[in-house]
Amino acid sequence: MAEKTTVAFRIDESVKEEWEDAAEGPEYDSLSHLIRLSVQREITDTEAAPRTAQADTGTVEDSEVLDSLTRLERTVEDIQDEVKAVSREKESEELFSLEQVLLEVLPTAPETYAPGPQEPKPESVGQKPREVAARIGADTSDVSETLERLSNRTGQVRSSNAYYWRVE
Repeated sequence: MAEKTTVAFRIDESVKEEWEDAAEGPEYDSLSHLIRLSVQREITDTEAAPRTAQADTGTVEDSEVLDSLTRLERTVEDIQDEVKAVSREKESEELFSLEQVLLEVLPTAPETYAPGPQEPKPESVGQKPREVAARIGADTSDVSETLERLSNRTGQVRSSNAYYWRVE
């Protein structure tokens, strides 16, 4: 067993009373125990201080890591933007392809045809989107949207009562 020694020092009576009051808590066995723990904590904190100072000198490295992470984040955002653009382009190509197919399979009518009392009814000239979709094996809503877009934006497709036809 290690040999024990006594360390004596002088303090004001009021300080001793304050320490004794603190030593009465459940975490301390005695005033000596309080003093030993306090001294040990001080030593531990002092030894840790150079490590903290050393960690503070790493701010240059931390800054470099942060810059790298920021560059990486920008790169990821750029890649995500490119993926979105490719997706939009692919979607656009698919829509264009569907437009081309629809223009080929839609029934035709003369450019002068306009539904009316003297003309055949639209159902005898055109087809509904679900009928066209069934013929080409496409989704009805995609066909409907594309036919509507072609009808509104071009003079090639016309519609009446949800029937569509291509103008010759």
